[in-house]
Amino acid sequence: MSNRIGSTILCVLFFVMSSSGQDSVKMTSDSSKVFYFLNNFEICGPDFLSQIDTSLTGIEKYDPLSKDGSYFSHLGNVGHAANSLVFIPQFKTGFEYCRTTVFENYLFRNDSIKYYWVGKPFTQLSYVMGAKKEQNILVDHSQNVARWLNFGLTFRYTNSPGYYTNEKADDKNFVVKSRFQTRNYRYMVLMHYLHNKIQPEENGGIKYDTVFEQNIEQNRRNIEVNLQTAGNIIRENNYYVKQFFFIPGYNRFEKEDSLSSANVKKLNAGNISLSTIYSRMTQLYKQELSDNKGFYQNTFDSVHPTYDSVFVGRFENELSWTNADNAKARIMTFQFSFRHLYSEVKEDSLKTIIRQMIPTGFIDFRISKLFRLNFIADYEFGNAYSGDYSLKGLIVLHWKFGDLSYSLSNAMQEADRLMIHYSSNHFRWDNTFRKTSYVLNNFSYQFRTLKAGFNLFNIGSFVYFDTLAMPEQLADNMNVVAVYLKKLTNLGNWSLNVSGVYQRVSNSALRVPELAAKASFYYTNDLFKKVTILQAGIDVFYNTSYFGNAYMPATKSFYLQNRKKTGDYFYGDFFLNLQVKRARLFLKYVNLGFFLNDFRYYTVPSYPMQDGGFRFGVNWMFYD
Repeated sequence: MSNRIGSTILCVLFFVMSSSGQDSVKMTSDSSKVFYFLNNFEICGPDFLSQIDTSLTGIEKYDPLSKDGSYFSHLGNVGHAANSLVFIPQFKTGFEYCRTTVFENYLFRNDSIKYYWVGKPFTQLSYVMGAKKEQNILVDHSQNVARWLNFGLTFRYTNSPGYYTNEKADDKNFVVKSRFQTRNYRYMVLMHYLHNKIQPEENGGIKYDTVFEQNIEQNRRNIEVNLQTAGNIIRENNYYVKQFFFIPGYNRFEKEDSLSSANVKKLNAGNISLSTIYSRMTQLYKQELSDNKGFYQNTFDSVHPTYDSVFVGRFENELSWTNADNAKARIMTFQFSFRHLYSEVKEDSLKTIIRQMIPTGFIDFRISKLFRLNFIADYEFGNAYSGDYSLKGLIVLHWKFGDLSYSLSNAMQEADRLMIHYSSNHFRWDNTFRKTSYVLNNFSYQFRTLKAGFNLFNIGSFVYFDTLAMPEQLADNMNVVAVYLKKLTNLGNWSLNVSGVYQRVSNSALRVPELAAKASFYYTNDLFKKVTILQAGIDVFYNTSYFGNAYMPATKSFYLQNRKKTGDYFYGDFFLNLQVKRARLFLKYVNLGFFLNDFRYYTVPSYPMQDGGFRFGVNWMFYD
């Protein structure tokens, strides 16, 4: 049976690779440039296309957690749970079992799927190998099967056994996607099937921190961990279809057509779209009886192995109308949409059905080339989460000395379903919480390679996990102040890229370091008449000492702890990058502090980061 399936797949791939087609929209003369757009392109105006990153800089940062502008604490192994060191509230309208999961960085999402705009078949292959048989694979392909049909496939695989017992990460993601359109792009369909499977082993951290900190046992596999057999599985299948109908008869992308005298006189009746989503998500925590040794405060069933499951099914339709034009920028752009959501949650024998209706409005004014103003608002109706809303206003001033912007957001949201009800072998709660209120002020300034900003948050009735890993709610308001800065400086062949965030929080219910910072210092030079580019440098990360959040495997969440401080440690990685034509390679040594015998490299208590070791990776792009 497996041979037949394999043969069928090979035949399909052969047909796709042997077919050819050109996008009817005019492309750049450089066929090596590849562009992509996201599923909200219809409201993005003429700048709806983005070019893929083909630069050598940053190729060594293969782990999503290490990307520029991100700061995370994590369990020390690629593919495992992570927690942001910077407080960023998430406003997601509609039912969510958990708005931001601890595995968010390793998941594919509908809104982040890239639909490529190619003139020739495009393929990207990436492979990274590291210590302890770590492997990371990426395959990304897109091509026009015909003038009216594009096909794409993206596959990502992370397999990292880790240094410690029961620490393996096995993550698989893939998406099969397609784009269909009529000759003049008046009717278009985006569709994809998305699959996420995150399967981390959970060891609960090492049992005795001193064994690691004093380097008593150098073979990490011999260090005792809290859980020997526990593990999590998150599996998601998502079907997505979005249809667009452009009411005017001209080509929605061709400038010369849309600006002809015949069309300028006509009123742009806009674009109607209908998106449909059907998703099934299953979460499972399992653990053998042999692990019932006191790691969890409660074990309600000590006779059978732990097998806690949660199922979330979701069916969503959204009808939208906008006057946005992809051929030219408009003085005023608006969008009105209406979403209907039907969700089912099954937790053991309990089944909950949630129905919601969410109207959303967006309006954007481009008063001149210097000034822009926009607003967005939504409101929720239904048998749950009724009354949740979010509002945001943004003002942007463009001038010769950079861009100034100010945004004000206000939201009222009910706590995640995970916080309200949960029933498992180790945790049970049934809470009634007040809605959480948010008022967010953001000031930002950007000029060339400098970006700086200031955030002021006020949160009422904040919900969090306390020191017992149980949901709790603050009675008082909480304020968060954050100042951030990012700057790239180039001096000849030398470059320095620094970024940092300074934060102050008025209540200990939210734990973040006062300072988190990253820096990359590197040298770049062309070799062999610019056929080869060589880059060498060092990446550094640092955050101040604080009581970092602990991790609870059974609920897949981070919670407060007061026993151990983390931070005040410089993580340094040396890298050597090389680009030969379209191939980019890197050799990297992680955690230079390993040589100093300073065994304090935790970002999460009892979860040491990886010891010093080499990583090697190659990324190759093909354009035909």
